[in-house]
Amino acid sequence: MSNTRTLELDISKEGAGTCIKVGQGDDGGTTINALIYDNGAEFSLSGATVWLVALLPNKRNYYRGQCSVSGNAATITVDESKLCSVPGYTDEAYFTITKGGNTYSTERFAIEILRSALDGQQPAQNWDDAVQDLIDRGNQAVSSANSAASAANSAASKANSASTSATNAAKAANDAAASATSAASEANTAKQNADAATTAANNAASAANTAKQNADAATSNANAAASAANTAASSANAAAAAANGAAEDATAAAQNALNIANSIASIEPPSDDEVQELREENATLATALVELQDGYIVLGETAYMPTNRRTALSSETVTVAQANVSGETATLN
Repeated sequence: MSNTRTLELDISKEGAGTCIKVGQGDDGGTTINALIYDNGAEFSLSGATVWLVALLPNKRNYYRGQCSVSGNAATITVDESKLCSVPGYTDEAYFTITKGGNTYSTERFAIEILRSALDGQQPAQNWDDAVQDLIDRGNQAVSSANSAASAANSAASKANSASTSATNAAKAANDAAASATSAASEANTAKQNADAATTAANNAASAANTAKQNADAATSNANAAASAANTAASSANAAAAAANGAAEDATAAAQNALNIANSIASIEPPSDDEVQELREENATLATALVELQDGYIVLGETAYMPTNRRTALSSETVTVAQANVSGETATLN
């Protein structure tokens, strides 16, 4: 419960001089509610600034506190530690009203400050909410300035750190740019090498195609040559077969001629010259046939051999390369 005192005060006439009692040691216990009039009519306090002003009982110090306003009422809960710093009685208490550039004061009223039985009251001094507000705002400004300075120092430190980070980032970016430039140069060199390799590969492919064409042509020629060789071999085989047949026919003819000569000789003996001539012709034919057939021919009691089967000839002795002897029998190979 608070000690609320309601006053009716006029700015244009004097009143009965109401007295309010306030005790030392109270704390927010006294509220003064002043109804303001102007020559008996309610005075609107809208847009006005209202202060409670009281000269303390020692007649040297004062108390001034700001009020809240509503309609024609000005209300203040006093700070007893300041208003009641000096016990006693004062009849010089009033409200000042500043509105529209003008300042008015109400009629005076009295305040009796009751002494506290306890020690510890503050020494008497002037208490002005406006001055205190300036002091408080000054202190707050100093505190804010200190905080701002601290924040500025912190911001400067952060800015320095950011600058260092930015410098490091710039260096890293420059290094990265240099690396990128080097990589681009290497990439260009690699591209040039790749282009050269591509050109070489294309040339090699062209050469390979040419070589393939030449190989195909050579293969075709080889196939043609092989075909021709096969044809020639067939022809040679046919010729060899024909030659062998002719040789066999010649051998048979020589044998028949010898047989005929022998038959004629048995019927009508020829002259020695005729026999000798016939034998020589048979010998010539047999010699040609053994060379042609690469084999032996026996006419009568005479054996004919190719020259490649004979390794040596001395007088009437012939050395044969391939022969087997068993007893009195010699086998010629």
